[in-house]
This record gives sequence, structure tokens and C-alpha cells, in this order.
Amino acid sequence: MSLVSCRACRHTVDTSAETCPGCGATNPGHRLSRQQSDMIILLIQLIIGIGLLFAAGSWVWHQVGPIIKTQLSKPAQ
Repeated sequence: MSLVSCRACRHTVDTSAETCPGCGATNPGHRLSRQQSDMIILLIQLIIGIGLLFAAGSWVWHQVGPIIKTQLSKPAQ
């Protein structure tokens, strides 16, 4: 049960407090609010997802691209 300053209003609060009694900030004993930490996690997931999507698309293009090129270069019968 340690006391720290609220990240928003500097009121002394317990580290396990859900809200600050002075200003109502959520997670007052933590540096980041719950919304900020959720946003950081979402951004990391988006970056990883876009990277995986790009890598998969590149792999498919390298596998299918030569087949498409040979089909397009065949003369019409």
C-alpha cells in the first residue's frame, strides 16, 4: 500500500486506486492511463499486422508472378 502522486493533478493516491479522488483520473498511480496503454498496444498490433500482410503479399507475388507473366506472354491461338 504505497502512495504516489496522481499523474494528472499530483494529489497523493494509493498505487492500487482505480480513480483519483481529487480529479477522477483513471489509474492515477500509473504513468499512462488505461486508454493510452490500450492505444499503444493497438498501434503495435497494427504495425505488426501490416508488416505480416506486406510480407505475405510479397511472397504470393513472387510465387504467382512468374506464372502470370508466362501466361501473358503466350501468343493467342
